[in-house]
Amino acid sequence: MLLYDAKSGASMGAGVLKSISKRWLKKALVRSSILGLAGQLARPSAAILMYHSVVEDPNLTDHVLGVSRDRASFEAHMEILARHFSPVAIDEVTQFAKSSRELPRRAVAVTFDDGFADNYEVALPILNRYGIPAAFYIMVDAVANGVLPWYCRLRFAFNTTNKCEWQDLERNRTYSLISPQERRVALTAAWETGARATGAVQQNFVDGVEESLEVEPASPGHGSMLNWEQVRSLRKLGHTIGAHTLSHPNVAQVSQSEARFEILESKKRLEAELGEPIEHFSYPHPALNPQWSEQTLQITREAGFQSAVLTTRGPVRAGDEPLALKRINTPADLDQFAFNVECTFLGRSV
Repeated sequence: MLLYDAKSGASMGAGVLKSISKRWLKKALVRSSILGLAGQLARPSAAILMYHSVVEDPNLTDHVLGVSRDRASFEAHMEILARHFSPVAIDEVTQFAKSSRELPRRAVAVTFDDGFADNYEVALPILNRYGIPAAFYIMVDAVANGVLPWYCRLRFAFNTTNKCEWQDLERNRTYSLISPQERRVALTAAWETGARATGAVQQNFVDGVEESLEVEPASPGHGSMLNWEQVRSLRKLGHTIGAHTLSHPNVAQVSQSEARFEILESKKRLEAELGEPIEHFSYPHPALNPQWSEQTLQITREAGFQSAVLTTRGPVRAGDEPLALKRINTPADLDQFAFNVECTFLGRSV
């Protein structure tokens, strides 16, 4: 037993040391000019950053949103972009992919999914302060009705319920909710069901989960959505507004008719609200893979979208399909954030 403990401890110690070494190596590379110089020798490319929500303290909203960055780290991200990279609009990246139109060196585009109110209240002043354009992809039903996305409602329900189990009627299975890990497994199963549904069917499923878990729906105090006036204001200030479906399903996991309605109708309703063409789209990825297909690509093409962004990681290069553009994650840690962006220009996904 002592021998086992000693080996385990040694193994854990080695793992910790390895992790620390990796962090220091990343920090050293980021703070040197090595990655930047290597990037100049690589094929021309752009990076698209992916955000959802920016709040003062994510610890206060993670039980609902789970997709937030804190205001301080987001501002630090934008300062890094303004100082060391070339912020560009999504239109410019689209033209680069489509027709090899020249981009500034180290071009980076900023994007937000869903349409949370904090995009306007917290992120917008920071973006404007640094002169950085952004694209805001709107989940139309959530904005129109002033309700949180269904995946947030499910997160809130599973994180706050006092029930010890959940009866999953779709799978005819009972999930224990005793431990945090068990709650996570149950939540993932619920997300997968919601991702395969749209509109009223999806709404009824979420309502049923909340009822079975004896939880009231998350209120606006737990996070809120943009309103149409704020969406129009973002556009007037020079930012891009794009579509993100009506009800946020995984459009590659629903029927062709449902995918077509979600994609085309979200574009139509946004155009009616803004009085101008909507040319950019973001694929929702609440659960399940893949999130897009040749079928959905054809639908976005027929709809007249000029670009569509994914959650798949990687750079954008000349000749890439503009209706399937890769993006990269944006961790709060500044060294990791800068490392991710720099590696993107080297053709690596992190």
